[in-house]
Amino acid sequence: MSVLKEKLFDLEEGFWEGDAEFYRLNADEKCLVAFPGMVEVLENEALAGTVKQDDRWKDVTFSAQKLLCPAPTVAVIAYEATARKADGEPQRSSVTSGYIDRDGKWKLAWHHHTPLS
Repeated sequence: MSVLKEKLFDLEEGFWEGDAEFYRLNADEKCLVAFPGMVEVLENEALAGTVKQDDRWKDVTFSAQKLLCPAPTVAVIAYEATARKADGEPQRSSVTSGYIDRDGKWKLAWHHHTPLS
């Protein structure tokens, strides 16, 4: 796996399992999010406010990992994720996330998550 691909998937795992502070530090000033029932552009603090520590994902695994860099400062990843919510319910999802390089630090700029099961 390339260094950039590994770095972005490490960040991505943090967005699945991390706390609100992780979101504050690693999301861009605004982030476009698309989930079933929710499509919004959220300010960094509003995005961090969506994190509920007692309802984080567990046992997250990624497969079919892909990376596309359409410009030197833009990277898009796509993958399938398998994870469990805090209640133990498993979910398989198709996911894409876009990152932008802000002065050498990759920041999440968009995220799309579609449950498959």
